[in-house]
Amino acid sequence: MSRFPLASLIATPVRSPSFMLCLVLHSFLSSRKSFLMYMSRKRQLTRKSGMPREKSLAPPAKTRTWTLRTILGTVLAVLGAMGIVELRPQVTVSPQEPIEKSQPFFVPFRILNSGYLAFHVDHVFGYASKVKAGNISITDGTFHNPDWNNFDLDRGEPKEIIPELIRASNFPSSADITIVVDIRPFRWFPWSSRRYFRFIGAYVDNWQWLAEPSQAIQADADRAIEDHMQKIPQSR
Repeated sequence: MSRFPLASLIATPVRSPSFMLCLVLHSFLSSRKSFLMYMSRKRQLTRKSGMPREKSLAPPAKTRTWTLRTILGTVLAVLGAMGIVELRPQVTVSPQEPIEKSQPFFVPFRILNSGYLAFHVDHVFGYASKVKAGNISITDGTFHNPDWNNFDLDRGEPKEIIPELIRASNFPSSADITIVVDIRPFRWFPWSSRRYFRFIGAYVDNWQWLAEPSQAIQADADRAIEDHMQKIPQSR
């Protein structure tokens, strides 16, 4: 008998039914093994894709400190957004008819509460960026009256101030002044806001004070007013 029966079967020209059955079983088992390996691999991929993703930990939220300023600011913002009422103080400044037509600086400037609610005025200062009339010249100067400090304005109420900066026989060749108003909603409110109203003098048939943007002179006005307060403490 041959030592290698399988080799003998392969070499035999006529294959027996048992040989054919072995080939069929071998082919079936190989196909089944490949199928099982494929299904096992597919389950692994499905399990990985179905696993929930790791959630990234969000940084802890910052705790907001609710100060008086924060609370008041939030309330004002909400009410303003709802259009209920404009609580921010509304103030306007406008020149009036001159007391003496030949004296431009003897013109009343009207400070008007144009808002819905009353407010408190801490100070009113005048700032002269540049004024020249004849031989008189003023640069970076201030003017103030103690009566312009600490008063209240109700809704629609005005207050008039008169600069009386200089008295000259001729109209100024240049005049650039600003009325500066420090206001707060009421006397004991913790902080105030500053408003600037700049006017340029011009002679058109008669002398007129024309409103101009104030951004360019605000820093200079603040510095000059602070110097004024330090030199004259009662002006605070």
